[in-house]
Amino acid sequence: MKRSLASLANLATLAAPIVVGIAATLLTVSAFAEDNAAAKPTYQKERADCDAGRTAEDRATCLKEAGAAANERKRNGLDNAGSARQNAIDRCNQVAPKDKADCLARIEGPAQANQKTTTSGSVSGGGVLRETTTTTTPPPTVIILPGVSAPAASASQ
Repeated sequence: MKRSLASLANLATLAAPIVVGIAATLLTVSAFAEDNAAAKPTYQKERADCDAGRTAEDRATCLKEAGAAANERKRNGLDNAGSARQNAIDRCNQVAPKDKADCLARIEGPAQANQKTTTSGSVSGGGVLRETTTTTTPPPTVIILPGVSAPAASASQ
């Protein structure tokens, strides 16, 4: 009797990690199935948008992109967690130093009093266009003509 109780205790000790492992596997598989189930309607909607011409790209490119996105979605490779603002700033960090201030002004708004940023367009219309105008005033130009003397201060009294 002692031996059979000890065997049952050992069996229970060994079975617990196995049961936990099976449960974790089942939860992972069901989560993966849910992700794939959610991915299919998204792909079907994207494909319908391509077929109806509701995108900014030609049909062939649209279908290719929709398929690539569906594959990435299945592999959990789509990353939408990043900030759009940070993404734009990272892009501005790649431009030439002389253009960086204007690039940042288009994203974050004018940083200087002589800058003005306007936004037009829409994503659905093909893109948002941001334009920054920086007004600069050159220093005054002084022209000295040879042979002409400078006007003297007059003492008229």
